[in-house]
Amino acid sequence: MGSEKVSLVDLSISVPTVPYDLSIKELKNLFEELSIYRYLTVLKGNVPIGIVYRDQVERVSNEILTAGDMAILCCKLRNVEVPKEALVGIFDLFRIEKEPVIITDKRGTYLGVLTYDTVLQYITQHREYNIPVVQKVHSSLGRGEFLCIFGLKNMDKFRSVFGSEKQESVYKILYEDIKDLFEGEVSGIMDRGEIWVLTQRPPSKETVKEFFREFHREYILLFGEFQQVYVYGVCLDMALIDSQEKFYEKKKELSEKARKIEGSVFIAHGLQPTLVLHDPTKQKLITNIKRKIVGDFRNIVERVRSSPKDTWEFILYDVFEEYPYFELFYIMSWRGLQITNNIVNPKVDYFVAQGKKGADRSEKPYFRKAMEEGSFISDIYLSKATDDFCITVSERFSYEGKDYVLAGDINFREIHKLVRSYKETPA
Repeated sequence: MGSEKVSLVDLSISVPTVPYDLSIKELKNLFEELSIYRYLTVLKGNVPIGIVYRDQVERVSNEILTAGDMAILCCKLRNVEVPKEALVGIFDLFRIEKEPVIITDKRGTYLGVLTYDTVLQYITQHREYNIPVVQKVHSSLGRGEFLCIFGLKNMDKFRSVFGSEKQESVYKILYEDIKDLFEGEVSGIMDRGEIWVLTQRPPSKETVKEFFREFHREYILLFGEFQQVYVYGVCLDMALIDSQEKFYEKKKELSEKARKIEGSVFIAHGLQPTLVLHDPTKQKLITNIKRKIVGDFRNIVERVRSSPKDTWEFILYDVFEEYPYFELFYIMSWRGLQITNNIVNPKVDYFVAQGKKGADRSEKPYFRKAMEEGSFISDIYLSKATDDFCITVSERFSYEGKDYVLAGDINFREIHKLVRSYKETPA
C-alpha cells in the first residue's frame, strides 16, 4: 500500500492578489484595507510574478513605481500530490524559510502561497512523519525552555576547495562536539544544514567558548590553515516567544546578525541579548584592543573628574575628537540615576535613542560592577539605544565627596575598525 499523499494547494494559504501595474498609492490604500496581510501576490495577467511586502511599500515615496516594480521574485511550484513524509524536502529544495513559494496549476494560474509555517505546522500535527525536535520546539513556545541553533559560515568556499565529502566531515565534527558539550536533545535539521539543541537551561559562556575552541582545534588538525570556516549559533529563550511567526522571525533576525559578524559567533537571545565571539587568528589582538579601550577610558574619566561638574557634558562632547570610536557617554549618580542625557558622538550616521536624565540604571551590570569593583568592561550585547551590538565600559570616580559612574558605549562596527587598524603588540 502506498504512502498517504497530500496536495500542495491544500497546504497553501490564500493571499490576495494585485495587478502588476497597480500604482504605489493604490497599493498603500489596499494594504490599509487588508490590514492582516504582511504581503500580497503580484499578477501579470493571470501569471504570478512574485510578492510585494507591506513594510517595503510603506517606505517608498516615489509614486511613479508600480506593484510590479516592488515585487520580490520567489519560487513557483506546480500543484502536485506528494507523500506526507516527503514534505520535509520542500525545506531543502526551495529555501521556504526565507521566502514563501507560489503554488500554480499546470497552466501557471495562481492558486495560493506555501509558507514555512504552514508546512511545519502540518508536519508537526502528523506524528508519524514529524521531526522530533521540531515538534518539541513547536510545543515549547511561551514556556521555559531554550533552543540553540548552530550552523557553519562560508561553507561554499570550503566546498569549492575540498569538495562535498569533506564538507560532510566538517558537519560531523560540529555535530559530535555539540553532542559532547551541550545538554539537551540534539538533532540535525535539514534546512540550511543546521543542528538544533532543545535544552532546559541555556549554555554558559564558558561552555560556548570551550565548544568553539574544540571545534577549531579539530578543524585545524584536519584542514590546516584554511581559516574561512566558522561556527554561528543562536540561543532562543522560548519563554519570550509565544507564536511560530515570532519564533521564525527571531531565528532569522539573530542568525543573519551572527552570519555577518567575523569569526565564530554565538548570540544568546533574552531581555538583553549577548554575544560570545571566538576567532583563533585574533584572540591576542582582541585582548590588546580591550586593554587599549580601558586605558583610553581611564584618561576620559580623569578629564571629567578634574573638571567642574557643570562642564561635564561639554567635556564629553570634546572627547569624541580624540576618541572617535566611542558611540555615546552618560554619567550616573551613586544611586544609579542618570544625571546627564546620552551624549552621542555627532559623527555617528545611524539612529541612537536619546537616553534621558533621571533614568534608573541601578540594576545594570555596568553600574553595579563599577560601584563594586571600580571599573567594568561588558561582554558584547545588543544595545537598546541602537539595536546593534556594542560593549559598555564604565568606571567609578569621586567628585567633591560623592561617587559617580561614567559609562561609554562602543558600537561593534567600531570594534571591527579597531581590529583592522590596530597593530598587535606583545602581551
